[in-house]
Amino acid sequence: MDLIAIQQLLGHWTVGSTMRYVRPSATFIEDAYRRAVTTTLAELSGEDERA
Repeated sequence: MDLIAIQQLLGHWTVGSTMRYVRPSATFIEDAYRRAVTTTLAELSGEDERA
């Protein structure tokens, strides 16, 4: 779920307040890392993976 959506749902003024309650799973972190690396490598090699 989007962090901003959670912030608004909980009625927090700052994302920092929300972060105290959010604990991403290891799988979520690994998937985000893989997506970031794949996107970065594609951009560096001149490929556009989203096309």
